[in-house]
Amino acid sequence: MMNVLLANRQLRVSLIILIASVAVFYGLIQLKGAPEKEPEREAIPLVESQRLFTESVTLTVRSQGVVRPASETQLVAEVSGVVTDVSPLFASGAVFSEGDILASIDPSDYKVALIQAEAALASSKARLAEEIAKSEAEKKNWQRSGKKLVNAPDLLLRKPFVAEARANVKAAKAQVVKAQRDLEKTTVKAPYAGMVIERSLNKGQFVASGAALGTVFSTDVAEVRLPLKPSDLEFIDIPGFGQTKSTTTVVQLEQRQGRVTLQRQGLIARAEGVVDEHSRMHYLVAEIRDPYGLAAKGQPVLKAGSFVYAKLQGKTLDNLYRIPRSALYGSGKVLVYQGNDGQNGNLWFRNVDIVYASEDAVFVTGDLMDGDRLCITAINNPVDGMKARILSATTADADHTHDNNLLKL
Repeated sequence: MMNVLLANRQLRVSLIILIASVAVFYGLIQLKGAPEKEPEREAIPLVESQRLFTESVTLTVRSQGVVRPASETQLVAEVSGVVTDVSPLFASGAVFSEGDILASIDPSDYKVALIQAEAALASSKARLAEEIAKSEAEKKNWQRSGKKLVNAPDLLLRKPFVAEARANVKAAKAQVVKAQRDLEKTTVKAPYAGMVIERSLNKGQFVASGAALGTVFSTDVAEVRLPLKPSDLEFIDIPGFGQTKSTTTVVQLEQRQGRVTLQRQGLIARAEGVVDEHSRMHYLVAEIRDPYGLAAKGQPVLKAGSFVYAKLQGKTLDNLYRIPRSALYGSGKVLVYQGNDGQNGNLWFRNVDIVYASEDAVFVTGDLMDGDRLCITAINNPVDGMKARILSATTADADHTHDNNLLKL
């Protein structure tokens, strides 16, 4: 019984303490005033600007291709026989001059054929002389009889026999010419100054007429087919169809060999008249003189079949504005800052036309003026007329010179 009384007393004391604590807490809350509201500050972005000035830009169009010889020829045997000699010049990679003998075929049979043709020609000439003599004798006999020569029959004067003899002489001469040409063909000569790609014959081998002997190519001129996008064509000087090569469109060719870069210059020789059906690319042909440096020693060598990068010198365009790619919004808008230094200004959209773009810059024309401050800070969801603060004058703001710039496309 005593324990129950103690428990009830302790419960009443705890309830009194809890009620008193709640009352004190509520009173303190009522005494505390409402927090002061700070005035909201307008968020004005801090941007960087660049002064705009027009420039004259010389464009350079990029392409690539494979070096190919201007002439490549497969040599074939024009006569049959056993190969008696193969020149050291007739080996893969060997260089030869025009007219050099590369290989020889046994000429014995063709020498005999020439002698026989010459003998047949001599016999035909003798027969012709005999028929002419007989014809002259018949003419004299006819005239001694007191008759007019115009009334003499052709057969009596042996004119048909003379004509036949003359035809036989012509045929014999043709056989001599053919025999001489066949004999000349027993020596395989280089058609031009060039280099050997491969050889398909060896000494002692029998070759038939028309058999492949090897492949050679010229070393005086090399060509590179350069694919171009249709949009690139308006920026370079292209020779018209049927015209001579362009003397103004210079091509700078580069070939990378490890850490070494070889450079050679060429000219646009012609434009191909067909567009690739699959890629829709247009092709120009660049011409490089002496690609192996045989005439001018010390020139970098561009081997046939090697890959090269090409830079085509394009036209010079005036009154263009250079802007960073990051300053372009949508398909043709930029932000221009208007305001005084040290004060808040506004950003306004201006429409521009993109003339051409490189990897890091865009060249435009449009609703811009020299001296305009282009906003080059990227802004998310900009609004026309929004307020902004200028960061500082960049180098372009402080000092700008009108120099010709090279745009690599």
